[in-house]
Amino acid sequence: MKPTRELLLDDERRMLLESVAAFRTDVLEDTAREMDESPASGKVEEAWRKAGSLGLASALVSEEGGGQGMDACSFCLVLCEVARASAGFAAMMLSQNLALWALEKAGRGEAIKKLGRGEGSAALARPFSELDGGGQSAFVPGGSTARLVVFVSSSGELFSVLPEDASVSMREISYPMGLRAARPATLGVKDLSDLEASGRLSAELSNELEGSLLLGVAAISLGLARQAYDKAHAYASERYQAGDFIINHQQIRLMLAEMLVGLEAGEAALKQAAESSGTGGPRLSACRAAKVFAADRAVAATLDGVQIHGGYGYMRDYGMERLMRDAKYCQAYPRPPQEETLSLLEEME
Repeated sequence: MKPTRELLLDDERRMLLESVAAFRTDVLEDTAREMDESPASGKVEEAWRKAGSLGLASALVSEEGGGQGMDACSFCLVLCEVARASAGFAAMMLSQNLALWALEKAGRGEAIKKLGRGEGSAALARPFSELDGGGQSAFVPGGSTARLVVFVSSSGELFSVLPEDASVSMREISYPMGLRAARPATLGVKDLSDLEASGRLSAELSNELEGSLLLGVAAISLGLARQAYDKAHAYASERYQAGDFIINHQQIRLMLAEMLVGLEAGEAALKQAAESSGTGGPRLSACRAAKVFAADRAVAATLDGVQIHGGYGYMRDYGMERLMRDAKYCQAYPRPPQEETLSLLEEME
């Protein structure tokens, strides 16, 4: 069954999705498990170079700046498709693209070209908690391997620094429960006064950056939910128990139907949020709602997927447990859902 989003694509987006789907099947699917279990094996970097050759490492950079100039909807389609094979790799792509986008908006386009081709990576350290003149970003996808780190303070001030800079601290998160292929790290700055600001994002651009981050996580979450549904449906169609294939059991059918409800509603919410307009890009409240809903549905879908697989759902060979772990991380990144929900309430009051 084709997802509704595929039926509504124009020719340009359909071609884009076909290209990314080929990258997913030809490059990511065979290495996704190794990237998750042994992220330092070199497979992540190998796939990253191939993604760069397709323009996926600079998707949000303008064409004038050497990128693809993708709109929010198109980039969400890319992330959703990539996340079906590896949500961690998709999170690394999101971090890189937003870092380069911020640099371009701050007038620092000279740092973009090599990174945009997949020759190394950049990482966005946001949200950025300012503490005693310094600050820390607790979970940065791509942070442990980045050649350039872009810190964005809560006031919109932007700092682009090399990881080996003496004022920067980096602690690789060596064995996170989820999004392992993102090579995440905790990044901090000891003293902001030691760094020279690379520019400042206006309030509108800062909101657009935050909204794009939320949209990206929502898209990754829906990619996980789609893959969970596909895997669960395929398994239920071939698993024979109690005299019939389990896909014909009412409870299994109800679980699969609930997955589809979440997918259809999540994709509609994501599309609406990505296409919402305002002075600072997509409407931030819509992005918050889409992210919270999509991540919650991804967690529910992957949990049901594990249940449908029974004991096999917890085995690495089937891939369902990885989807479940990654979905839980999407639920908590960049902030826990309770914080996002309260922020949404405050914005609407």
